[in-house]
Order: sequence, then C-alpha cells, then structure tokens
Amino acid sequence: MARGATRRVPFAAMKVLVVGATGAVGRRVASELAQSEQVERLVLTGRDNGRAERTASLFGTDRVTAEALDLHDPSRLVSLARAVDVVVCAAGPHYLYEVDAVRALIDAGTHYVSLCDDHSVTHRVRSMHDAARDAGVTIVSGCGLSPGLTNVLIAIAAAEVDDVEEIDIAVAASSADSAGDATTLHFLAQMSEPAVALSDHSIEAGRAGTAPRLVYFPDPVGWVETFRSGHPEIATVPDVYPGLRSLRFRIGLTERAAMDVIRASAATGLLATEKRRRLWMKMSEPLRPVVEALPPRGAPWTAARVDVRGRSDGRPVTISLGVVDHLANLAAVPVARAAHELAAGTTKHGVLVPEEAFDPTTFLNAIAQRGIRVARLDPAPV
Repeated sequence: MARGATRRVPFAAMKVLVVGATGAVGRRVASELAQSEQVERLVLTGRDNGRAERTASLFGTDRVTAEALDLHDPSRLVSLARAVDVVVCAAGPHYLYEVDAVRALIDAGTHYVSLCDDHSVTHRVRSMHDAARDAGVTIVSGCGLSPGLTNVLIAIAAAEVDDVEEIDIAVAASSADSAGDATTLHFLAQMSEPAVALSDHSIEAGRAGTAPRLVYFPDPVGWVETFRSGHPEIATVPDVYPGLRSLRFRIGLTERAAMDVIRASAATGLLATEKRRRLWMKMSEPLRPVVEALPPRGAPWTAARVDVRGRSDGRPVTISLGVVDHLANLAAVPVARAAHELAAGTTKHGVLVPEEAFDPTTFLNAIAQRGIRVARLDPAPV
C-alpha cells in the first residue's frame, strides 16, 4: 500500500494481529476478537511460540493462528503487521516497547491500537503524528481503561458542559485483580516517577504516592484512598480542551496495606529502575498474600471515575461518571472495539487519542453491549 493512501476494510473482513496474546489481558483481548464474526483472521503472538500456539488452539478454529514475536525485533513485527489490517498490542510494560512498536507500525503502514498506560512515552509517541498521517495509518496509543475509557467518559461528561475548566481522573485498582507482571511493573514505575498534573494552565510535577484523598467509586469498590500520580491523560487531554485550567490523576489500591508498602518502597528508591522493580517483585512475592490480606481490604475489582467541572448556562456544574468491572474486561473490551473501528478505515490518520479517533457516544454504546456499563455518580467534593 502506498504511503498516504487510506486503508478501507469492510468490518466483515478484518485481519487482526494481537501482540502479547499469551498474557492475562492479551488472552481476554483475543477472546473478545475471536467472538466477532467480523474477524476473518486472528493472529496471536507471544515470545514463546509454544504458548502462543496453545492459546490459539483453545479457540478451536482455523481462523485463529499463532506466530512467535519478540518485540525486541521490530523487523519481525513489521513483517507480520503487513499481512493484517490492525495490530492490537497488549504486551507490556509499555515503557519498554511502545515507541519502537509505533515506529514499526508506521513503517508497515498498518493501523495500531495499544493498551499503553505509561506517561513516560506519551510525548515521544505523539511526536510521530505527522509520520503516521503521511503513512495513512491511525495510531491510538492507549485505549484500555485509562487511558481509553477515561477519555471517552470525559468526552461524554464534557458534552454537558459549556466551558470545561477542571477534570479529575481517579482509578481504584486491586492487587487481587492484577492482570500479571506487566501490570505490576507499570504500577511500580508509576509510583516511582514524577506525578505530573495541570494546575492553573501549567504543568507541574510532584512526588507520586503523596497527597492522600478518599474517592468514591461505583459499588462494589466504594471508598478508596487514592494518591497523586502521572498518567498519559495529563499530556493529551489538555489538547482536546484548550481552556482547561486543572487536570489531575489519582490512583489507589483497594488493599490499603499493599498500597502503603509500594509507596514506602518508591519513596526510598527501591523502585527507581527496571532492574530494581523486577528484583522487588521477586523478593516480595512470598509476602504478597500476607500483605494483601491485611485490613482494610476492599473488593477485588477495578474502577475508574471522572469529574468534569465547568459552567453551563453561566452556572457552575460538575458531571461525574464511573465504571467498574474486572481489569481484564475494562482493558480488553475497549481495545477490541477500537480495532473494529480502525479496520473500518473511517478514522482520521495520525497519532490520535480515543476521543479524537472515535465518536464517544457510539463507542460507549458499543462497549455497553459487551457488558461494560457506566454509572452517573454524585459529584465529588472539591
């Protein structure tokens, strides 16, 4: 396909490659796509070809096949990507792979959507917008729970506000609802990196894991103590809402003792590098069940909420929306829907955030049909 050409593929003839399909979330993504009659061919990849083949065999159809892929070999990704319409990346942690993966997909001329939730690579990926646009491909880096559903919820809430002034994003995670080592590594990195936020129209950086605040999430999660943290939305959402004055991201574990251990480890530098984070995970593994069991211990579910504040008809207004489910569902269902949208070839080209690439209402309605329901919440106190 010539660079700059628009790829148009009927929904009934999708060919999709899932990177990281042998992981917990990757398997759920594969399952979501395999259930779709619109997917003509589904290629599952993993570093271990045996595991990839075993995963593919579980679906019992020749529509689903397996290939070996190590993301440290971008040329292999380019080769596989050129044979499909969309690549979905569920491999992580994304701070190790996302930039090279995006470059590879631009080179391949293939649409790409990932579950990237690492803010440390966001600016580097967005700097490739012109290259992606010129190649005639759409790159959506981060379309799971957050970023992804959080972006869509913000857009839905913002539609009810004349002038959006402040946005708060909060996520409640559960150690018991973890999707594997990549999810844990991402969280440890998140707690060890600067917590960036938008304050009074300017970006400021603080220390992650500080400024505790109780936030209410949809049941059965309820109240969870959350802490400041950086996240990709801080770098992207202000571009969508130029008049935005404040944007903050917070996260907390429903297991309070586990959260305290991670915050203390980050504060003492034990999580400062990839090597230290992996060593920390290995050393702490025997104690993990004990720490997770200590009270207070919340529900083993994952949830997110957004609070959008501004003015409507000249009056202050706050719109608050939330969502709750298991993490694998909250990540897999949105990214699978995004793959369908990209395969249709109707999106703009370039590096886009979910609310730029997809119509928020249509997107939300589609994932609601797959069981992801949104709740309207009472506004959080300022």
